[in-house]
Amino acid sequence: MSPRITLKSPPRARRFALHFPVYYREAKSPDWFEGKTENISYSGLLFRCTSALQLKAPVELRLMLAAGLGEEHPAEVVCKGAVVRIEHRNMVDTPTALAVALQDYRFVRTKSSSGVPTGTA
Repeated sequence: MSPRITLKSPPRARRFALHFPVYYREAKSPDWFEGKTENISYSGLLFRCTSALQLKAPVELRLMLAAGLGEEHPAEVVCKGAVVRIEHRNMVDTPTALAVALQDYRFVRTKSSSGVPTGTA
């Protein structure tokens, strides 16, 4: 009898229930939209939004982080990724949720206090 081989999936990245604004747009679009994160991990995030994108759409995201002690300006995380899941909510006043797998990100310092991308809808 041959030994049984089982393939294990890599463990799912730990999710953190963090709720803060996220600005998003389809890659290279001039129009930014605002959403709110539900959870985030090193590999992706889930956020609520009112302007849904298509599945597999390339997306650019901007997350504003509060300034640390002694810091004058907040930090911003600029991310690129793709929509991997769309959750249509059943309630009328509840926005859609998008799950985005992150492919690249970088930290930058903002110079404005608002941190809102220009052209935000």
